[in-house]
Amino acid sequence: MKKEKEKLVTEKIINETLDRIMADRFGRYSKYVIQQRALPDVRDGLKPVQRRILYAMFGLGLFSDKQYKKSARVVGDVIGKYHPHGDSSVYEAMVNMSQWWKMNIPLLDMHGNVGSIDNDPAAAMRYTEVRLSKISEYIIGDIKKETVKFAPNFDDSEIEPTVLPSIFPNLLVNGSMGIAIGMATDMPPHNLGEIIDATIYRILNPYAQFYDVIKFIKGPDFPTGGVIRGTKGIIEAFDTGRNQKDKIRLFAKYNVYSKDKFKYIEITEIPYGVVKSKLVYDIDNIINNKDIDGILEIKDQSDREGINILITLDADASENSILTYLFQKTDLQVTYSYNNTCIVQNSPKTLGIIQLIDCYINHVKDIKTKTLIYDLEKYKLRLEIVEGFIKVSEITDKVIEVIRKTEGSKSGVIENLINVFDFTKNQATAIAELRLYRLSKTDKEAYLKEKADLLKEIKHINLLLSDDNEFNSFIIDQLSQLKLLFAKPRKTQILDEEFDFSYNETDLIKEEMLNIGLSRGGYIKRLSQRVVDSNNFETYNLKDGDNLIYFGKVNSINNLLIFTSLGNYLIIPAYKIQESKWKDLGFHLSNFADFLLAEEVVSIFEINNWDSLVYIALGTKNGYFKKTLLQDFSVSRINKSYTAIGMEKGDFLLNATICNGSRDIVIVTENGFVSRYSENDLAQYGTKAKGNKGIYLSLNDKVKSFTTVDTSGIVGMMSNDGQIIKIKADKLPFVPKTIKGKPLLKDIKKFSANNMAQINDETQILTRDVLERSFIDDAKSYPISNESPRVYHIGTANCEKTAFNVKYYAQEFKAGEMIFSKERVQTEAKTLEQVKILQDSATEAINKLMEKINKNLEADFKKDK
Repeated sequence: MKKEKEKLVTEKIINETLDRIMADRFGRYSKYVIQQRALPDVRDGLKPVQRRILYAMFGLGLFSDKQYKKSARVVGDVIGKYHPHGDSSVYEAMVNMSQWWKMNIPLLDMHGNVGSIDNDPAAAMRYTEVRLSKISEYIIGDIKKETVKFAPNFDDSEIEPTVLPSIFPNLLVNGSMGIAIGMATDMPPHNLGEIIDATIYRILNPYAQFYDVIKFIKGPDFPTGGVIRGTKGIIEAFDTGRNQKDKIRLFAKYNVYSKDKFKYIEITEIPYGVVKSKLVYDIDNIINNKDIDGILEIKDQSDREGINILITLDADASENSILTYLFQKTDLQVTYSYNNTCIVQNSPKTLGIIQLIDCYINHVKDIKTKTLIYDLEKYKLRLEIVEGFIKVSEITDKVIEVIRKTEGSKSGVIENLINVFDFTKNQATAIAELRLYRLSKTDKEAYLKEKADLLKEIKHINLLLSDDNEFNSFIIDQLSQLKLLFAKPRKTQILDEEFDFSYNETDLIKEEMLNIGLSRGGYIKRLSQRVVDSNNFETYNLKDGDNLIYFGKVNSINNLLIFTSLGNYLIIPAYKIQESKWKDLGFHLSNFADFLLAEEVVSIFEINNWDSLVYIALGTKNGYFKKTLLQDFSVSRINKSYTAIGMEKGDFLLNATICNGSRDIVIVTENGFVSRYSENDLAQYGTKAKGNKGIYLSLNDKVKSFTTVDTSGIVGMMSNDGQIIKIKADKLPFVPKTIKGKPLLKDIKKFSANNMAQINDETQILTRDVLERSFIDDAKSYPISNESPRVYHIGTANCEKTAFNVKYYAQEFKAGEMIFSKERVQTEAKTLEQVKILQDSATEAINKLMEKINKNLEADFKKDK
């Protein structure tokens, strides 16, 4: 027994390679999904599950004039007889076939909660009730007239139609969407009246060209309405079945009006397939996140009367710019792509509008031909029987006598009637089935009239079947009647002109001054004025080892141009920096664009006009310098970083500073040598070039810092050994790029500026421990005390006083402490008099050092001269 079982198992093993088995099985499965699940048939426009639902409801007699029946009852019939799949998928298909926002003309009439355009789920199938809609009777009505083929169901216990005898252009009017394997379909709905008109024209003009037919069909007609802008994509899709080159853009329909010092945008129609609740949620997020200014609130006031979404705007808001922004960022505007893939003669094909109409015409003609043939045979049979009744009316008594004398079964009566009176078998059968009392009351005139009517019908059908013109007229009459009963005005408006998505971004931003802080490590923070006023800078939060490179006010409508140590730059619109709390670190620059952990911020500019005739000077540690026109840094995409200067491996960008055509460039090396020459000597390059050598460097020397300065300006320098000095630019020696620089200060051994910038009476100094703003007077130098907090930043504080309205900030100072600081005043000065003593001592020390520095500089210049 055991051996027999083992033998049976062995005999079932398939001796085949796995790849071939997989290919074969997957091929079968793909074919099944394509033909039997996902794609509609071009003839009735239905997927198998939809066809089975309609046929099951037809079998249950759930016509549009009958009572509703529980959906669960219908689902049970469908899955029990025709569709061996999950009940939830069948019920979902039924719900979709009843929803007005998904189908131009719903095929089912469902009673109860069928969901909503907000994507709310329908009630459970045990609660809802359903019946066929009126239009479905034009899809399935002629099914008993032998118009379509039937096939066995999944278990051979029933038969089901392979297609329905639809004269309603369901595929074109309601569209279809499905995902198969390796292919998909996405066919939009169209207007029934336009489809019928185009079909009639095609019947009357079978050789009509593509552009003749599409004069009748303007484009898709979605059940939710909306506005299509641009027709190129529609024409391409009508021609080929797809719009691959040009997009079809569908917009919400809206009204704009003013009332009570506010502006309102009223949305009355939304694009097809958009979930209304999600659309409202997305716009509400834009308002809450303050992505743009001008929108106050949004309310969903939709009800049974239709869509009504009300957006309230400020009185001075630009409604056009706001609408354009919302079209780009939300589903108030969507793109639609045609994919007219459907099953044609058991194979998937992609069809243009002409081919779809031709397939529809052929199907209608085929169905109506079979219907006429069926009716003709029925009328002929009835005529034969009526003629027998007329003959009976003339010999009623004799017929009755033969029937009475006949003994045996019904077949004996039929046989006697045929033999005695020469009736046909059909006539004899009909007479035999009549009760005797009816034979005696036969109304000859009524049968004569019926015979005349039958002959007339038979003659008419024969004419239709034999004359193509008459048959075409008959089809046109049928289609015209369908249009008369169900056609509705177009819902989707189509405009020829494309929509212009350009807008002035500043229209969406409230112009205001923002408090922005930026650290060298790349953390940027925006703080409200209330938060700044109510907190002490001593508590400003920075990561360990990080330091603040800038804190000040920036105009919300301007852009921040930020350069990094790895030679990259990124652009951040100021308004896109979200507001933070005081103790937050802020947002890392990697949230806005590419910014590596190894990068550090070296410079920041505030830009309000990219077309300014300004150059940015860039210099690296290895001594490569160049200048690049400001507008060369302008880019369309700001969500990534770009190359500002090409650099060798191991090189770093030290600084980026302003050139305006009249400045000098001052370069200081690590060994304390300084060069100064006109910025006009800098070569101009694009953003990706590395530039030329800008200074002669000794073997072990590198560039420490550089800046540009007006010839009459003052340079503020911070040294490695803790000194801040100010030197008039015209006192620095002119040294050509090809010659080694001059020692900066003789009395300070190897003085090297750790960083420097042109300064004025509003230059800001930021310390690590106390972030305070101090103002440096002209012609003063600040010696450093070991008791004061470390200085980390020096730069201009007032944008308005810089050239071309471009704000520039210098970089971190690694060492140095101020002799007169807020911290020292708080710890050492108890009275105003003590404060005055500290200030005077600082000023006296500064003046002495400055006199010494100036004397040494003058001596150096005399020697050089």
